[in-house]
Amino acid sequence: MELSRISKKFLTNVPARVRRVLGIEEGDLLAWDVDEEKKIVVVRVVKNPYRALRGKYRDPGLVYEVVEESVDELLLGEVEDASDRS
Repeated sequence: MELSRISKKFLTNVPARVRRVLGIEEGDLLAWDVDEEKKIVVVRVVKNPYRALRGKYRDPGLVYEVVEESVDELLLGEVEDASDRS
């Protein structure tokens, strides 16, 4: 079991062993699924979608501001799909 402490501002860190085992990198998202009845939390790693797309397309009109909303919707769908599978 790995432990991390919650700060006054409710921030925490992901222990190094957990980062290594799950391959967590800067920019990845953590999706928190809370089971209030059992008092447990399942945290899923959502790999950084922006890093996967960087440099992949050469369209100068394809900028962050244009695709941000679509990417957020796709990420939310991925997180909801992962929750439905568990």
